[in-house]
Amino acid sequence: MNKVEAASAADDLEPIEPEVAGPTDVPKDFRRLKWNEVVSSGDFIANAQQGFDLWEGPSGFRASTFLNPIYRKQPAQTAGIKRSR
Repeated sequence: MNKVEAASAADDLEPIEPEVAGPTDVPKDFRRLKWNEVVSSGDFIANAQQGFDLWEGPSGFRASTFLNPIYRKQPAQTAGIKRSR
């Protein structure tokens, strides 16, 4: 296998999700970030002892670089407002 084939094969692999015990009761308005999503300020890091810690660090890291799962609060869904005619 040459270098080009090896690089191509490495690009096809997805990173392994670490098996870290996170909080068992995740609020419904939180969603877990996928491995390739960028973590930003305001996201939450799962902490087995305390639940969630607010990430206040710099942005730009992929979620797969963290040992613990990363969660993002989803925006509140609002019902459509009907206009009367």
